[in-house]
Amino acid sequence: MNKMQGKADVHIHTRYSGLTRVSFLRFPDSISSPSDIVKRAEKRGMDVLCITDHNTIRGALEAKKITTSVDIVLGSETATLDGELLGLFLTEDVPKGLPADETIDRIHAQGGLAIAPHPFSSHCDSLGLKIAELKLDGVELLNAAHRDGYTNDAAQMIANNLNVAFVGGSDAHSANMVGNAYTQFDGKDAEDLRKAILARKTSFAGEPTPLKDLIWMTVNVTVELWRVLGLSLLGRQVLDGTECSLVVSRMRTISKIVSLVGATAFLVPPAPALAGVLGDRIHRSRSRSNFVKMTRDAKMAP
Repeated sequence: MNKMQGKADVHIHTRYSGLTRVSFLRFPDSISSPSDIVKRAEKRGMDVLCITDHNTIRGALEAKKITTSVDIVLGSETATLDGELLGLFLTEDVPKGLPADETIDRIHAQGGLAIAPHPFSSHCDSLGLKIAELKLDGVELLNAAHRDGYTNDAAQMIANNLNVAFVGGSDAHSANMVGNAYTQFDGKDAEDLRKAILARKTSFAGEPTPLKDLIWMTVNVTVELWRVLGLSLLGRQVLDGTECSLVVSRMRTISKIVSLVGATAFLVPPAPALAGVLGDRIHRSRSRSNFVKMTRDAKMAP
């Protein structure tokens, strides 16, 4: 009798993921609340949800308090000196800025699992070929937010020869992206997922996130930045515990005004669509170049 197949999205961001710099502006990495993320996961039929905010388990801890049919795993996406690294089944934050091997040791020391996300990304700090040297538990072979094709192809080509679990994640930065890519495993809960990863008996499935959803996400993020800046200039600070509100509260008035003008300009149509299409093409071109170079180097290796 076949075992029941569970679905887990192992790579999710909430409003606690900090800020991303674009030119002179700093945008929230995500504005989705943990509750919105969990609701979307329920609708998409996820059994397990790993909240992996940048360098913090805060979003996962908040999601853990929500009454839901989805099993919540505490995780984070930690910035190491060698590239980003997912830690799953954590009990506390993992310090950022350490070498990847030391970060993995710290993850394992608290009973967690270390996963390499988007290892060959052209626009995210990634581990690259170093995944072959590290004591990883898994590698993300399908990242839905990387639409270029080459990033995931490179990961699948290299990791196929490694003793790691193969996982998929949406890398969702908004609720509507949850479940676009996911990990399949025998069972239904978080403990089943853990056992499957350790046994290297997982697989991945899903589709790339549509470009329109990424564009809509950037619009919503910019609107939130605009709102926080506007309220701050009116003397009404937003105190929601996010890095965005904290950074804005410390900005000089002139910096707030310049940032508000920049955010306003970005929101004027067709700027969001043009920026989205151009960014998508740039990422695809860079990823293709990286893939061609990696393939050539692999053929030349003894």
